[in-house]
Amino acid sequence: MKLISYISSLILGASLVLVFEPFNFWFLTFFIPLSFYFLIREKDIKNSFSLSWFFGFGLWLFGILWIENSIYFYGGASKFLSYFLVICLSAFLALLNSLFFVIFAYCKTKTNFDILFLFPAVWVGSEWLREFIFSGFPWFYLGYTSLDNFIFSGFIPIFGVFGMSFILIFFPALTFLMFKSFIFADQKKMALVYLTIFSLFLFASFSFYKVEWTSEKDKVNIVIIQPNISIEEKWSIEGEKESVDLFKSKNKEYSSKSKDKDILSVVFWPEVFLPGLKSKYTEVINELEFYISKSNFASIFGVLSKNNGADGVNNSLMSLGKLNGKFDKQKLVPFGEYVPFSIFNSFFSFFNFNRPNIVPSDNNVLIKSKNLNISSAICYEIAYQDIFLKHGEQSNLLFNASNDNWFGNTIGPYQHLQIARYRAAENRKPLVRSTSTGVSALIDKFGNVVKRIDLDNSDQSVKNSQLIEANIFSRSGHTPFITFGKWPSIIFILIVIFCSFFNRILKNEKY
Repeated sequence: MKLISYISSLILGASLVLVFEPFNFWFLTFFIPLSFYFLIREKDIKNSFSLSWFFGFGLWLFGILWIENSIYFYGGASKFLSYFLVICLSAFLALLNSLFFVIFAYCKTKTNFDILFLFPAVWVGSEWLREFIFSGFPWFYLGYTSLDNFIFSGFIPIFGVFGMSFILIFFPALTFLMFKSFIFADQKKMALVYLTIFSLFLFASFSFYKVEWTSEKDKVNIVIIQPNISIEEKWSIEGEKESVDLFKSKNKEYSSKSKDKDILSVVFWPEVFLPGLKSKYTEVINELEFYISKSNFASIFGVLSKNNGADGVNNSLMSLGKLNGKFDKQKLVPFGEYVPFSIFNSFFSFFNFNRPNIVPSDNNVLIKSKNLNISSAICYEIAYQDIFLKHGEQSNLLFNASNDNWFGNTIGPYQHLQIARYRAAENRKPLVRSTSTGVSALIDKFGNVVKRIDLDNSDQSVKNSQLIEANIFSRSGHTPFITFGKWPSIIFILIVIFCSFFNRILKNEKY
């Protein structure tokens, strides 16, 4: 019987991957978390820990298998070792899940409070823990699936991803209790209460969706470049020449088109598009600055820059033309861009892995012109919801430069795109996403993909850069989430957990 429960839990966890991109079966969020609740609601602490671990292991193993691509092709590990490391990471992340569901097993009251409040609270608590522990891995937040969920997407700019995770578990539980109450004659009064809350939820969500939290400002001509140059090619002599030639030609082409025009034209390039330190390209940059000086034109590109006052380099975004500012990456990919703990240095040396040398920076500034303020995020850090909060009131346009080539032709780039889409919906502002080999996209204020360039699966020796060109409106104003951030949701779930915990202590003392 235990084996069946463990297998069921593993299958449920693996099935949860389907609610995220590229599968996007978001309606399964109405069933999978609730099914897991019924699986563990009668279990003691030990069994709850085991079942929740199997659930988490299924989710992470099948959900982040794409990490193997990075470890094998770019980390220098063997196939066997790269799969082994993914299994170890999945097992560790599953352990973080288990810690919070132990709290559920200890604190549960065996009342409707458990399914309505305590279970959603511990679920969100486990998500929050992943945001900061051991430098953080903020992936697979249930709230991201609300993007295409027309029932609840109106709440996104109010509650953010943690609040939406709670709602996506609370509402199916409420629906279940409502139908259950209608069936039993002695629960008719509660059925009306549940129905009232159910109706208010739907009315509020549809009403909030129509609210114009932000307003149109200025028209901007945007050009998103996807160079389709692989990592190996980019860092070769031929690849560097191809990158520089493309950089010069496209910037000159669109700056020429923007002469004597009132609309600002901005070209967006991927993360570290120019392979090396900015100082290496001083002559190229100066040449372009002179060429575009009389145009209503700007360009943002990724490059490495020297870190002031420390060893290592910064992963940066630089600006040309009418835009000014330099943005440095703050949230780095553990083991991909830096080694989080010194103990792992010997691990990297033993297996002869490539050791990264990127350092984080607190240089989170707007890249801006007279009428346009661009808030930026580089690659992985877009998964941190705080990244756009600092400039949320001043920003008019969001930009995510990335290099998803590390993920290969897997589900990883699509998961990454979904997170970027959510940041746009959270801020109710358009987001531009430029990647090396896909998926690049223009995303509207609701998080909908207006235009996209998919993964490049062609022969990388072929010069086949692609682009998106469109006229959009920058937007001013900000949403309630930008004003209050994630903390109202976090405080609420902590109150639920602590109250449940102290209630259990009081019961133990009483008996």
